[in-house]
Amino acid sequence: MTLMLRLRRGAILAAFFLTVFASAARAQSTAGYGDWQLHLPTNRAKALAEAGDRVYVAAEDAFFYFDKSLNTTRLLSRRDGLHDVGVNALAYDSVSQQVVVAYRNTNLDILRLKDGAILNLPDILRKEISGTKTINHIHVAGKTAYLSCSFGIVALDLARLEIRDTYTNIGPGGTVVQVYATTVAGNQLVAATSNGLMRAPLAANLLDYRAWTTDLSNRGDSFRTVAVQNGQVFAGSIGDQLYRYNPATPTTGWQPVAASLRGVEFRQLTPSRAGLLVTDNTKVSVLNAATGAVTATLRPAHLRDPRAALRTRDGAYFLADFSNGLLKTTNGQQAEQFITNAPAQAQAYSVLADARTNTVDIFSGGYEERFKQQDFYRGFFEYKNGQWDNITSATLSSAQYPNPKDVSRGTRTPDGTLYVASYGNGLLEWKGPGNFRLFNPTSSLPNPLRSAIADLNYTRVTDVKADTDGKVWVVNRHQVAGQSGLFIFDPAASTWTTVPYFNGSDNLERLVHDDVGGVWVTRSRAPEGTTLGLNAFNLTTNENRYFGVTDGLPSGELYDIVKDRNGNIWVATKLGPAVFTDPSSAFDLSLGLGFTTPIVQRGEGTGFAALRDEVIRAIAVDGGNRKWFATDRGLWLFNEDGDEALAHFTTENSPLPSNRIVDVEVNDKTGEVFVVTDAGVVSYRGGATVTEGKPSCASVFPNPVRTDFTGQVGISGLANNATVKITDVAGRLVYQTRANGGTVTWNLADYNGRRVQSGVYLVLSSDADGKNGCVSKVAVVER
Repeated sequence: MTLMLRLRRGAILAAFFLTVFASAARAQSTAGYGDWQLHLPTNRAKALAEAGDRVYVAAEDAFFYFDKSLNTTRLLSRRDGLHDVGVNALAYDSVSQQVVVAYRNTNLDILRLKDGAILNLPDILRKEISGTKTINHIHVAGKTAYLSCSFGIVALDLARLEIRDTYTNIGPGGTVVQVYATTVAGNQLVAATSNGLMRAPLAANLLDYRAWTTDLSNRGDSFRTVAVQNGQVFAGSIGDQLYRYNPATPTTGWQPVAASLRGVEFRQLTPSRAGLLVTDNTKVSVLNAATGAVTATLRPAHLRDPRAALRTRDGAYFLADFSNGLLKTTNGQQAEQFITNAPAQAQAYSVLADARTNTVDIFSGGYEERFKQQDFYRGFFEYKNGQWDNITSATLSSAQYPNPKDVSRGTRTPDGTLYVASYGNGLLEWKGPGNFRLFNPTSSLPNPLRSAIADLNYTRVTDVKADTDGKVWVVNRHQVAGQSGLFIFDPAASTWTTVPYFNGSDNLERLVHDDVGGVWVTRSRAPEGTTLGLNAFNLTTNENRYFGVTDGLPSGELYDIVKDRNGNIWVATKLGPAVFTDPSSAFDLSLGLGFTTPIVQRGEGTGFAALRDEVIRAIAVDGGNRKWFATDRGLWLFNEDGDEALAHFTTENSPLPSNRIVDVEVNDKTGEVFVVTDAGVVSYRGGATVTEGKPSCASVFPNPVRTDFTGQVGISGLANNATVKITDVAGRLVYQTRANGGTVTWNLADYNGRRVQSGVYLVLSSDADGKNGCVSKVAVVER
C-alpha cells in the first residue's frame, strides 16, 4: 500500500512528462504495438492501373497506390485485406469499379472500390497445370477480364466474379501457346502469343483451335503486346516495328506503321485520349492512330527502364520504371518521382539492430547455403530515426565507400563504429562516408586476414562480434590447414591478435561471447565430410571444447548462435533449436553437461512440436528473454525457455512477403522485431524492450486511445520485468501483469476480458524489490 500511495503522489509529475515521452516513442517507430511496418522498395515498378483518384502500381517487390488528390503513396499488404504477395499484372474495370490483381503465383484478388471489399479467386492457383503457370496481362472488355496466361487465355466474369472459360490448346493442331497480351477489337479477340498474332471471333467456340487464325507467325516469339486505339489494333514486334490491323477491312491484313519506332523492344501498348502510348525499352511515345506519326516523346531524366505508361483524365502521364519507380510527367521532360523510403533492394542476407545507437543495418550480400560466394556488390542499408540511408556504390563514390563484395554481417563497438564482414574483401571499419578502413591482405596492413585461394577477392569473413571491451572478434573462413581463422582487432591500439589454433578453427562461421570470458564458434557446414558442430574457447586459459551430436546437438549443421539474457547459449540447427544452460561449467567434462532440446508442451494451435525437426535459420532474443525463431515456414515466438509457442507469423496471417525467414533481430530500444525474408524486410512492433538506466516510465503509445481501438497500448521505459498494475482513478484494480523487459502492452480489457469504459487509467509499476516505481496515465475516450 505504501508503494501505491507513493506512486499516486508522483502521478502529476508523470503526466507532465507524458506528452514528451509519447512523442519520442512515436519518433522511434511508425508502427503501433502488435502492428507491422513494411520496408519494401517500390523502385522496380512494372504495371499500372488508374482507378478513380488512385493509380495502382505493381512493383517487383511491393504493391501500392498513388493518391492523386493527396499526392501520396500507400503500400498495401495482407494487413489491408490482400490475399497474397507479388503482384504481376493489373487492370481496372470502370463500370463495376473493380481492380483485378493477378499475383505471380496466379492467385487473383478483386479490389471492389464501391465498398472497399477485397475478394479472392484462387481457382487458377489451385488448378493443376503442367509446366509454368503465370498471368502475363489483363484486358477488360465489357463484363469480362481476359487473362493472358502461360497456358492460354482465361475469361473472368466480372459481374459474377467467376471463371467463365479457359482457352488452352489454341495453337496449330491444338498445341499450347503462351499468351502475352490480349485485346478486343469489335467482335474479335486478338492475342499476342508465342505463335505470333492470333485472332478469333468472340461468337465462335474459342475452345476449338480451328476457330483461331494465326497472323505474322514467321516472326518468332517477338509479339508481347497488343492494344486497340480508335478501333484499330496495334501490335509491336520486338526488334522489328509496330504493326496495325483494321478489323473493318480485314483483307488488308497487318500493315507496318511508325517507321520512327523501328528496332526497339516494345513492352506495352496503352490506349489513351492523347493517342496510343508506346512503351519501349528507353522511352514512351504518343502515337497518332490515324496518321501513324509520333506526336510526343516522354523521356524524363529519371526514366531508365520503362515498363508501362498511362494517361490520366487530367492529362498527366504516369510511367512505371523498373529502376526509379513511379514517375509523373506533364511535358515528358521533367518528372516527379514517387518511391518509398526503403532499403535499396528487397533481397538481403542479415540484420543488425543496435539499441545504443537505435540503428538497424541490413546487409545485402552473404553467401549461398554451402558457402559459395554470391559476388554481390550491393552495399548495406541503415535505418535510423524512421529513415533508411542506402550505403551503396549508386549513392556514394568510391572515395566515400569502397563497396566490398558480399557484405554479410555486422557489429557495433560501444563508440558506435560499425564493423562489416565481407565474404570476399575482408573486414570494413565504417564511421561514415569517406571515413573507413578496409582490412584484407592488400589493404590496411598489417593484418592477419587470409584469402581462401591465391585470388585475394576470396578473403572471406563470415562473422564479427564486438566484446564488452570494444574489441572486435573476426571469423575468417580461409581453410588454410593448421592456421587459425579467429582474430581479435583492438580499434584503440589498431592491433590484431590471433586466437591460438584449435582443430577446425580455419573453417568456422558464427560466434558469440558468453558471460564468463568464453567465445562459442560454430563450424562451417561445408565442404562435405567436414566435422560439424561448434567449439567453446577461453582465451585466458586456452581451454577448448568441441560439441557435436553426441553432446546433445540435434544436428551438427548450425546456422546461428546467440546468448540469451540469462547467459544461456542457444543454437539454431538443421533440426531445431538447442540450448546450453551453464557456460561457466562448459570445460568441466566430469559434469557431463551438453546441449538440450526444448520440449514444446504448450502453445496455441497445432504443429508447434514440429519446430524441433525443421531448419532454424536464426534466433533473436527480445527484452523479455523470449525467443524469436526464423524458419522456412514463417516466424515463431516462444517463451524464454523455448517450451511454449506464443505466436506463429506466416504469409497467411501477417504482411510477411515470404514464409522463408532469412534472419531476425530485435531492437531492444523500441521493441521492433526486424525480419529479413527472401522477398523483403518487414518489422513487427513487439511488446518487449530493455530499459537502460533509470526508468522513464512515461512513454505511452497511443495516448489518448479510443474505446473502439483494436490494437495494443504500449507503456515503455519501465523497470525491466516490472510488476505492473492498471487501476482506474479511484484505485480499483483493472488488470495486473508483468512487463516484458521494460515494456508492457494492454489491450484495454480488464482481468475478466471485458473492455474498459472511457476514462483515465493509471499504470503503476515497480521492480521486484518494490523500487523504481513509476506511474503512467492512459486516457481512454469515446469516438
